[in-house]
Amino acid sequence: MTKPGKRIAIVCGTCGSDAVSRDAWADWDTGKQEWVLGAVFDYGHCHKCDCEASLLEVELKQAVTE
Repeated sequence: MTKPGKRIAIVCGTCGSDAVSRDAWADWDTGKQEWVLGAVFDYGHCHKCDCEASLLEVELKQAVTE
């Protein structure tokens, strides 16, 4: 989890792209009538490299407002 106010990006450890996915499963919730995230697995994939990737969390700089 991230700290309140902290913004992050998840990027590929090889190329730095944020076009990444993580393997997961979803469960059907009959009451909500929608898919609900059930679990997130370790496998990461970079769409730019088109292969398995180590995914890294990088902190985003806060936007300057005046």
